[in-house]
Amino acid sequence: MLPRFDFHVHTLYSDGDATALAMVEAAEARGLAAVALTDHGPELSVGIPRERVPSMLRDARLAQEDAGIEVLVGIEANVVRGGSLDVDERLMDELDLVLAGLHTMKVTADDPSELAREYLNTVTRAIQRQRVDVLAHPFQFRSYLAPYLTREDLEGFIELIARRGIAIELNSKYRVPDRDLIQACLREGVKLSVGTDAHTTTEVGRVDWPMAMLKRVGARDEDLILRRFLG
Repeated sequence: MLPRFDFHVHTLYSDGDATALAMVEAAEARGLAAVALTDHGPELSVGIPRERVPSMLRDARLAQEDAGIEVLVGIEANVVRGGSLDVDERLMDELDLVLAGLHTMKVTADDPSELAREYLNTVTRAIQRQRVDVLAHPFQFRSYLAPYLTREDLEGFIELIARRGIAIELNSKYRVPDRDLIQACLREGVKLSVGTDAHTTTEVGRVDWPMAMLKRVGARDEDLILRRFLG
């Protein structure tokens, strides 16, 4: 049986409604093997203010020290300005895990094909330039955009993240990516992460959909990014 974990959790420091300690305790109570605290970066409207980052790190490390499970201190960095992340290298060096999530784009059209192309180009630039450990809610922007890209586009992107050692998140909130993309990632050796995008203690560890999908695609223990941290 694959271990259950949740590597996408928000706290009061961004738009969650509970402390780091409360979220970790909820993860323990739900029987998870590990949890990652990943508040939004500062350039999102609900992100952590830069001046509060030291407090966030302190509280996350305290929760980590007292936990009975593996706790990672991370962030969900925002992909901004055409492919930059709103987290500098100095902060990244203090983190166990860096998620990258795209939440805003300058494209004004509603055409999903145009959105898909801009999403692909923007995220590609981001992961070529900076450290990214996990791509959060992949290809989700207003709707799931992967079906609007060509097979060649997706294959090229998967080859890139495989070379860069970037994992793809199976996101409980949006139920993305689809089975075809997950299987394509597995064929190229891309690791898989699991995240609920939890903002409340009741959401932490609600990973039924990702775990069911992992079973359907035949994922093995060694396919999970979790193994980088549990050994």
